[in-house]
Amino acid sequence: MTYGWTGKRLRVNLSSGEIKIESIDPAYRKKWLGGRGFNSALLYDEVGPETGPFDADNRLIFGVGPLTGTFAPSSGRTTVTAKSPMGSPPGFGDSNMGGHWGPELKYAGFDQLVIEGKAAQPVYLWIHNDRVEIRDAGHLWGKQVPEADALLKEELNNAEIHAAVIGPAGENLVRYACIMNDVYRAAGRSGMGAVMGSKNLKAIAVRGTNPVQLARPDEFFEVCARARERLKQDIMAQMLHDQGTWMLTMPANYEQGWFCWQNFQQGYHPDAKLLSGENHRDNFLAHREGCFACSISCGRFSKIAKGKYAGEITGGPEYETLTAIGPRMGILDPGAVIHNNKLVNELGLDSCSCGGAIAWAMECWEKGLLGPEDTGGLELEWGNQDLIEELIEMIAYRKGFGEVLAEGSFRAAEHFGRGEDYTMTVKGHDMSQDDPRGLGFAFGIGFATGRRGGDHLQGLPCLELTGGLYPGLVKDILGTSEAGDRLSTIKKPEMEMFHEDLKAVGDSLTQCSFTHSWSFAVLLKDMAEQLSAATGIDYDPGELLKTGGRIVHLERAYWNRLLVGRMEDKNPKRFTQEPMPGGPNKGTVFPEDELLPRYYQVRGWDEETGFPLPETLQEYQLDNLMEELEPYRRQYREKVRVGKSCE
Repeated sequence: MTYGWTGKRLRVNLSSGEIKIESIDPAYRKKWLGGRGFNSALLYDEVGPETGPFDADNRLIFGVGPLTGTFAPSSGRTTVTAKSPMGSPPGFGDSNMGGHWGPELKYAGFDQLVIEGKAAQPVYLWIHNDRVEIRDAGHLWGKQVPEADALLKEELNNAEIHAAVIGPAGENLVRYACIMNDVYRAAGRSGMGAVMGSKNLKAIAVRGTNPVQLARPDEFFEVCARARERLKQDIMAQMLHDQGTWMLTMPANYEQGWFCWQNFQQGYHPDAKLLSGENHRDNFLAHREGCFACSISCGRFSKIAKGKYAGEITGGPEYETLTAIGPRMGILDPGAVIHNNKLVNELGLDSCSCGGAIAWAMECWEKGLLGPEDTGGLELEWGNQDLIEELIEMIAYRKGFGEVLAEGSFRAAEHFGRGEDYTMTVKGHDMSQDDPRGLGFAFGIGFATGRRGGDHLQGLPCLELTGGLYPGLVKDILGTSEAGDRLSTIKKPEMEMFHEDLKAVGDSLTQCSFTHSWSFAVLLKDMAEQLSAATGIDYDPGELLKTGGRIVHLERAYWNRLLVGRMEDKNPKRFTQEPMPGGPNKGTVFPEDELLPRYYQVRGWDEETGFPLPETLQEYQLDNLMEELEPYRRQYREKVRVGKSCE
């Protein structure tokens, strides 16, 4: 009997039509845990440096974990992984989505779904327990996400199914197209929807009715009930329930100064309270929503009662989206923000990169780097809501100036040969809406070294943001409470490493970060207890954290094989060279040159190349990578040498 996991991988080849079920052996399960760990290991093994993101040989991988589909709190997440079209060069990509799709895959009997090949015409996949079919999707192609989802449920005559769907943006290979499940839950980052579109795969509908077997069910119930009770009493969980992630606006702007106004030109705006959690709760909240097995219910469903968009109701947005398609482009009107969120969701666009591309173009317009001859006559003034609406649709359908922005801000700057300094990108990926000059210096380390570009979810080092609400916690983990100061450099490399490894564990168990890395109601020892009771394999917290570190090193090695390392680990110049011009953190820059060398030391990475050292690989049971990485290490050293000679 297999407990926790199903021990099965479903593999579908869209070129040949072959469908097969593979066993995932116990040693592999223990080494990589599930979810993100399973996916990253498979991507490393099967998608090499020579494979392009839109090649049929690229894999699109969906992974769930040993806690998925159980009573463990907030354990309904799913990781989607592929070689991403966003990076420069295209490299590692993944995204993590909530909702109910992942548990449904688990109930169908699978820990992992691997899509390979490319269909000759549009298709969708229908998984109903062990019955798996590739079906024609000609009638769904071109449909926006809500209509495609409704048609699938009607066609399959089953309102209980959960579907992962791409919109027109994915079909048109917009590099930051996302995958939506249950209409409003997004695998947003890294262009996973574009990879799905490249395979002519419109949707994956799933229905499962098999139970998850638990090794020690009474013990499992007890440890999960304890964690749920702590979440019930937890101040952060209570605030997330009350205001959703909109709760961040007030401290981000008025207390900490990292509100991303107009492409990060400012960290503060006097009227930011229009986008506060209180204003949304009191005037725009239709109802709250929770993902599978979640008692927090941070999800929002919004309604617009007044103004141009009166009558609209839609899922979301959350903080990263509301700031990407609002203040980053000069918008503070909540109705416009909610409407823009509806647009990007229904078209299947990642809000972060979409907002980043438009904001980049607006700043270039402001500074005279783009003119009407470049934009097809469009005048890219900050805060022009009619223009933003038009641009979002032009991007999704690759029309006019939208064709350039559909490539992302980094490639748009390359296209024009202008505006590179205003692309807020890391390794070609547009940033999330978070500025380390105010948010915190551990976050800044994660942005520079992120596995999928500059992204707050690389580690989510909230010990420096919310850790102070948990007396003694920062000192217990890092040995000093001084590390809890956001803008201190003390122990920040250690903090980022701890959170990166913890996040990798959570993503592999598919337990939401809000339980263990924002709220700290669920600690590492609780995760180990849940996993042990579920699987019957006794896990030590330290061993579990080491497994998280193994996943991080493997993902780093994926980039290293693409000759990406130390020289590419850098934040946008704005964060490291432009002092914050106003607000609570006026004058602050992120001290990248001080912190990155220390981070490499703590991580066990070579300070010259940023590659994991051989002894580090050995320590984390990645001995098989030692020999393989050596030729890439030599090539990268030469790249560093040439780079220095050109300085």
